[in-house]
Amino acid sequence: MKRLMAPAILLLLLTGTAGGEELFCRGNIISTQGEGIVARKHRFEVADVTGSDVNAVLAQCKIIARERQARAARKNPGGNFRAVSEVELHCTRGTESFEVRRSLQTLP
Repeated sequence: MKRLMAPAILLLLLTGTAGGEELFCRGNIISTQGEGIVARKHRFEVADVTGSDVNAVLAQCKIIARERQARAARKNPGGNFRAVSEVELHCTRGTESFEVRRSLQTLP
């Protein structure tokens, strides 16, 4: 009897924690600095960004993009960054894996 209950209890525990799992993402943020012919693309790599959902992860990516853009602008003052950056992330939650591609407003 105890052997039959153990798999059932394990299954209940696993399904109960599946809803509370964190979302782990890694990928790139692509920002453009400057305009026209002198426009320069910067690819900022992000790794191990976590959150409860995609919106929380994108909010963290926005903060990361702003920090990296400020650092890149200090190293190479070649114009202002554009207000919108492209985000490409590969995310996993438990056994589920998916890709997120969004345009993200990184400047106020």
